[in-house]
Parts: sequence; C-alpha cells; structure tokens
Amino acid sequence: MSIFERLNPLRIVRTVDSVPQLRALGEKVREDQKEMTRQLRTISRQLERLEETLKGQQKILDAVPELHAQVRRCVTAYTKDARQTDLLEALRTKLGDGERIAAHAAAAVSRAQLELDPFPHIVIDKLLPDDIGSELIRALPSNAFFKTEDMTRQELEVPFVFAPEYSRVMWNTFFHKVIAQAMVPALMEKFRQALDDNLRVTNSRLLLRRPGYVIKPHRDPRWAFLTCLVYLPQTSEHQVYGTQLYRLRREPDVTHSSPLWVDRSECELVKDVPALRNTAIVFLNSTGAHGASIPSDAQKNVERFLYQVQFGVDEKTKERLISGVPDAARSSWVTARDGGYR
Repeated sequence: MSIFERLNPLRIVRTVDSVPQLRALGEKVREDQKEMTRQLRTISRQLERLEETLKGQQKILDAVPELHAQVRRCVTAYTKDARQTDLLEALRTKLGDGERIAAHAAAAVSRAQLELDPFPHIVIDKLLPDDIGSELIRALPSNAFFKTEDMTRQELEVPFVFAPEYSRVMWNTFFHKVIAQAMVPALMEKFRQALDDNLRVTNSRLLLRRPGYVIKPHRDPRWAFLTCLVYLPQTSEHQVYGTQLYRLRREPDVTHSSPLWVDRSECELVKDVPALRNTAIVFLNSTGAHGASIPSDAQKNVERFLYQVQFGVDEKTKERLISGVPDAARSSWVTARDGGYR
C-alpha cells in the first residue's frame, strides 16, 4: 500500500471512528482480566482448603493401621484372659512370692564360670527352675503386642504396659524378682574386678527376630556396662540361632558412646553361643564384638525370641565418672552418634 493510499481521507475517518470501539474493547478486556483474577484467587483458596482437608483425611488414614493394631491387641488380651483364668491361678500358686525363683537365679549366676576370651562373659545354665523356664516361654505375648521395626525384627518393652494378665504376671515376676532383685547384685559380684559402682537396669525388652534378620558385629553403647541375653526358643529347632562372640584383630579408637559397629573383616569368631532354652549369656561391654543372624532361607515359621537387658549406672554416677575421665577422652563418653541398633 502506497503512502497516498494510507493517507486517504476516507481511510483516516474510518480509523478515527474505530478508536472508541477499541477503547471499549480494551476496557472490557481489563474487566475480564480482573474477573479472571478474582476467580483464580477464589479457586486458589478453594484448593488450599481442599489440600488441608486431604491432609486431615490422610492423617486419619495413616492412623487406621495403629487403631487396627490396638483393637487386635485388646481382643487378643480379652480372649487370652478368658481362656487362661484357671491357668492364671495355678501360675500365681507356682510363683508364690518369687523368692524361690530369685534364689535359684542368683545361685545359677554364682555357678557360671567367668571366661575372658574374647571379653569377660558368663554363660548361665538353668537360669530358672525348669517349670518356671517353661512358663516364661508359655507367657510370651503374641506378636500383636510387639512393636514392628521391619519384617525381620520386632520388640516389646519389659515390664509390659499392656498384655494378657497371664503374660504380665509371669514377666513382671521375672523382671522384678529375677532381674532386678537377684541378678543385679549377683552380676556385680561376678564381675567385681571390672565394676565398682552400683548397677541398675537401663534397657529391658523382648526381641522377636525372623529369617533375614542380621545384626552385624558390634559393641553395645558404652554406658551399658553389662548386657544379658536370655534365650527363649519355643522349639529345639530354634536353638541354633544364638549369639556369635568375636575377637577384634585391632581394637579401634572409640570416639562416641553409641553402639560401635565393626567390619566383619576385622573379626575373628571365638565362640558361637547356642540359644538353648533356659540359658543366658552375660558379657562385659569392653572389648571385642558380638552379632547374630537368621539366614534368609530358614523356614518361614522360624521365630527367635530372646530377652535383652542391659545394666548401667544412674545419671549422678555418670557425671561423677565423666568428671574423672581425662579431657582428651571425655568426648567419647558424652558424644552420641546418630543411628542405634540396625
């Protein structure tokens, strides 16, 4: 188009006439944009409310498995209590005041021979009277009461907060009479050359392990001066899954108070302690390492039950002991490392 054609008066008039229309169209576009902005804000607020609603619903859904587990535990406890009424009375009679059992356990600890390789330890035979040892296994709570870490490991604190009454009566007697009353002083006497402070229970729990479970060679936390494992095999087939004791080719410099994990290449197997019924091992947490496992190809119904209890000192004694440690070594007693047992 030539300049003359663009400057044509008629074309110019038509262009000028269209300006108001363009302005009106622009105003409409701006109004539409404002309305769209308002709608987007409304939609955004609705989405935020929807997101909060979904989060609330997700919390409810996440809580369902635990609620189901609690219901299952309640039903199990009620059913067990109803079925074990007669057995419970017989159990109370058998336990009495617990003094006979405590005396038996103390004597068993006293009879056990203290061995020093790969670290000071004793293997206790017939920890309990035979009839009580069988009752202890019979009173194991069902799997529903155990806290699940993964498919190969579960645990339950002792004494139990909630369990069938038969289990609570038996295991409460075991904890208070055997562990706290009898074994603490007996073990202090047995390991007196290494321990000169009063001990107390610092960790008490039932452990349930299944095929595929592996705990690598390690040393327990430094403040767990003694560790005791009581084996609770339900059948003779499960007695092979015990505890391995290792000597270390080189003792490492310990820089923290958490469990010390050791590469298997640094370990020499000294003893494989079988998980025999009514036996226990107690060891000084000083040198070496220990571990355990159940092969993945073991029978699917294999369940390794054992009771673990650790003995240490109270906070006041800790502070006194730490104050006597040279500054250069003090951090290894007060510094914890992330990650516990694995």
